[in-house]
Amino acid sequence: MSSLDDHTDFIFDTQPCLVGNRYCAGLSVAFPEGVFNQESAKLDARKEKENLDKHLAASMGKLSVKDREAALEEVHGIVKKDPEDTYFLQAHLQAMKDRLNSIKHGTVYEKAEAIDPCFVSSRGFRLLFLRGNRYDPKAAAEQLVKHFDLKFSLFGSGKLTKAITLLDLDDNDRICLESGFFQILPQKDAAGRTIALILPGLRPDIAMKHAVRAVYYLCMTTLQESEEIQKKGIVKLCYAVGRYKARRKASGLAQIAKFISSIPIPYGGNHFCFDANDYLEYVYCRAIILVLPTSAAAKTRTHFGSYMECVYALRGYGITEGSLPLSLIDGHPLLHNHITWYEQRKKLDLDPVRPNDVSSLREALLRTQDSCNDDRASAMACPSLTLKAGPRSGDILFGREHQVHTGNIRLKKLLVEHSAEYEKIDGKKEKMEFAQNLVRQMMASGSRFLMFDQTINAWTDVSDKMARNKVSKTLRNIRRSNRIIEAKKRY
Repeated sequence: MSSLDDHTDFIFDTQPCLVGNRYCAGLSVAFPEGVFNQESAKLDARKEKENLDKHLAASMGKLSVKDREAALEEVHGIVKKDPEDTYFLQAHLQAMKDRLNSIKHGTVYEKAEAIDPCFVSSRGFRLLFLRGNRYDPKAAAEQLVKHFDLKFSLFGSGKLTKAITLLDLDDNDRICLESGFFQILPQKDAAGRTIALILPGLRPDIAMKHAVRAVYYLCMTTLQESEEIQKKGIVKLCYAVGRYKARRKASGLAQIAKFISSIPIPYGGNHFCFDANDYLEYVYCRAIILVLPTSAAAKTRTHFGSYMECVYALRGYGITEGSLPLSLIDGHPLLHNHITWYEQRKKLDLDPVRPNDVSSLREALLRTQDSCNDDRASAMACPSLTLKAGPRSGDILFGREHQVHTGNIRLKKLLVEHSAEYEKIDGKKEKMEFAQNLVRQMMASGSRFLMFDQTINAWTDVSDKMARNKVSKTLRNIRRSNRIIEAKKRY
């Protein structure tokens, strides 16, 4: 049997079948060129739709009653209360750690752990996978191991313990990223969840590995920068109607399958929109669904028809037509928001100050984090490092005069989102740990905590303790402001 990526036009199926003049046996059989009889194709499409429905029903049947109910609630936008508290997370992180210790031997994960144990065992990094697997420690540990396999295959051993930025993408990767074939929409669904839109027809005619590298960067950046997305989940919408159909049927399914199983995306729902009466679209859709984990497949819904037919179907799941950045007049993509996001990322990642010296600076900061084990003191300080150039837009600057700096505003927004959670924490040690995790989250997204040293007339990074204290002080100020506002309302 040939590889999934050997052919540019084939069907992915689990049962051998004969359709027209095309023979499908297993997962990767190439088809000779030919054209279906139109009436025969419609009959085949109806049959394939039945097969697709059976597969989705079977996915639901594999779940327990409790998980089945949870999947139905989630796909319809019913978001449950956040279960996290200090003891809940400690217990689940410990269970995840135990599972990792039992399966890591001989894996790329173990190699990464030897390179930089602080990066690999970072509490915030592991929480990413725990939340992505809906607090299943076993599944989270197994996905984390797969994640390092994927990262090694995409970027090599030199990037295993580094946060991927635009500087790590080549020209073809960036072309795929800028095309908008995969984008995170600014609009939310009715439940306030983020929507990830895929427009297969916009993917440049470049090897699939470049698209996967681009999507890896986009997904991991989005997840690491938003704890809200980690908790609420992402609704994925693949829109392949008309001009947005994939030009290369099932090309790169092996890489797609590996990617899906390795990225901690907390799926709130999967929606596939395809043209009706197109046999190949139904088979292609089933091919993609087959590589989804059972829990994600159970939250998958398919919609076939025109633009308006798909829009009406999506409304029932809390996704309005305003969520699709497509022109109602001519169907052209409206990429303004995506291009704006891409330009902002370039300003953050491609600043000339971040060649090798700043890359090593980030690693020095990461190694000072208190995440090598849960009992390590979180106030460890790091040596001051002098920067050779000024701050970037995403950096957090000390000093009242810098409150309107982009990075400071972004930090304030993040802290406002987490202020209610901070208020629920009682112990001083737990509050310090919470603040430290927020510092780590900002650093993972590329931000640095900087102070201007007048004695040497240059910007320098601050210690880990100073960064945490700044976060803690800002959280206390937010609490004080909220109490003043509440008091005014009462009087």
